[in-house]
Amino acid sequence: MSWLFSFLLLCYVLVRIVLRVRGQIRWLAIRDTLPVPPPMVAAPEHLSPPLAALFVDSLALRADLVRARVTLTAVMTKDPDAPLGRVRDARYRRTVMDSWSRINKWLRAVDRLESGNAMQLEAEAIERLRDSLHDRWYEVSRARALDPFALDDLIAVQQTFERVELELAAVERGLAQLGEHPYRDRHPELAAC
Repeated sequence: MSWLFSFLLLCYVLVRIVLRVRGQIRWLAIRDTLPVPPPMVAAPEHLSPPLAALFVDSLALRADLVRARVTLTAVMTKDPDAPLGRVRDARYRRTVMDSWSRINKWLRAVDRLESGNAMQLEAEAIERLRDSLHDRWYEVSRARALDPFALDDLIAVQQTFERVELELAAVERGLAQLGEHPYRDRHPELAAC
């Protein structure tokens, strides 16, 4: 009976090694095609200090979300359980929890804005996207160390992060245009003003 157990254990180890090597090879093939975080730039000078801080915070959050998407791609590619439709990598759990905290921090910063500034900035879409992550965040926060998570959940989280990035980019564009001359695009001679 022990030879049967040894044979099955050897088969299991070989399958795990093959899946891990497969993941590493796939990672080497796709790592150069992954998104890069946006460069950090200074806030536009025409913004008030609270809005300038929000501009910098949303740029930092967008960079964090790009890095989170890259991490999730690495987990999805390298994890030996991924071909079986599950992931066990602790980086998935850490990434979801950290991103949840950062998105909540950004939303609290929006809530702290004065009412005049808050009316110019709409964060409801980001709030809805954050709420769509709640069930996955709850599952991750309550899971034990080696609990598997569905690969579909990882893909859904990754897509949600991408949509939050797009919303943050729209907020940044809105903040950058805030206070600019309304006829600047129609009259290039006003660009020097």
